[in-house]
Amino acid sequence: MAPVSLLPQSYPLREFTKAQSLSTSMNSLLDRVSTDSAWLNSVLSASAASDPDFTGRLLSLHNKILAANDGVQRGGRLGIIRSDYMLSGVGDDAVIKQIELNTIASSFAGLSTRISQMHSHIVRRFDLNYPPSSLPSNSKLISNLASSLSTAHNSYLKKYESAQILFVVQDGESNTADQNILESTLFELHDIKVIRKTLQQITADITVIDNRLILEGFEISVCYFRSGYAPKDYGVDTESAWRAREIMESSISTCCPTLGYQLTGTKKVQQELAREGGVERFVEDEEEVERIRGVFAGLWAFGGEMKEEDKAAAKRAMESPEDFVMKPQREGGGYNFYGKDIVDKMVEAGGATNLDEFILMERLNPPKQDATLLRGGEVEGRGPSLSELGIFSSVFVNEDGEELVNKYDGYLLRTKFDGVDEGGVASGFATLSSISAT
Repeated sequence: MAPVSLLPQSYPLREFTKAQSLSTSMNSLLDRVSTDSAWLNSVLSASAASDPDFTGRLLSLHNKILAANDGVQRGGRLGIIRSDYMLSGVGDDAVIKQIELNTIASSFAGLSTRISQMHSHIVRRFDLNYPPSSLPSNSKLISNLASSLSTAHNSYLKKYESAQILFVVQDGESNTADQNILESTLFELHDIKVIRKTLQQITADITVIDNRLILEGFEISVCYFRSGYAPKDYGVDTESAWRAREIMESSISTCCPTLGYQLTGTKKVQQELAREGGVERFVEDEEEVERIRGVFAGLWAFGGEMKEEDKAAAKRAMESPEDFVMKPQREGGGYNFYGKDIVDKMVEAGGATNLDEFILMERLNPPKQDATLLRGGEVEGRGPSLSELGIFSSVFVNEDGEELVNKYDGYLLRTKFDGVDEGGVASGFATLSSISAT
């Protein structure tokens, strides 16, 4: 049984609505950044140099494939995105601030649909004091994501007769329940079948004919990544796994995400967008710029290109580390530094200017509320908790540059006990929950 909260968690309706309304703007920003190769290279060059085996390889492969294809992304660009927010402030003054933008393997859409249904049932079954209107429906989340994948799949079928979707998964995948809900929804609603393979299996089993991917006798329309976001995903046979990534990205199948989308989701890009002129490079409408900037938390650079405001933030972090989080270019949870560990890391590196692979972020202090959390089907405990909101959205731009999808899909709420630093569910820190919007 997935770790869950027993009941929905209260969340301000105003801020929940704001996060929903921002989803399409975040999608458009993501897509524009991903196609600005020169800007991505300038922003990520130092991080790539300090992390050559992962960030460096992603960036190098991205450049190689674009050069080979005259700058065109074959198969178009499909993103299943999750923008994560945390409340900052007290009481009615609390507002959302963006924690990160997840562009690869955005998980728990399937289980979030289920837990919203479970909480709605519990509230009605036991006549609990939750107004029905306060429980926003999340029932269409998984069907919305399946619809976006189907749109990319059908775009492929306009040229070729039949195909299946490839789920790129981890070796020994532990999150199959969440993935299988999406897989079954694709079949039930769209009659689309799914093949599941690890990166290493793809290299061994795939055939390429005229840039078309053939796997188990079927063409592949979409390569949907639930793996490939961390070095460990490339396994012991590292070169074989990277070869699989190159084969998929070079083909006419749609990658979800493309390398450009994955790179746009890095912490360094998020930090650079927060600089003055960052968002403005990609968004012309001033009101839209202000809406996006309004949810940015404080973000500062580490590394050799630190500016005066970055150096000042690093100095404050040395003096009051409890007010900051230090983040590397990694996804999946469990990689961040908090409190005294920030100071130790900077001292160990000989100063913040030697930490190009990290950024510094202000630590948010969201309102707390009591929660009963369950893990493994048993009550883990009851006490003060805090929650993180994830907003799912999807975007699909075909090879000709036509935007066929850009929409809000649903939400995820993760709740953890106060005092727990990290927020991942699969990594054992948080539980799945749902919203009571008031």
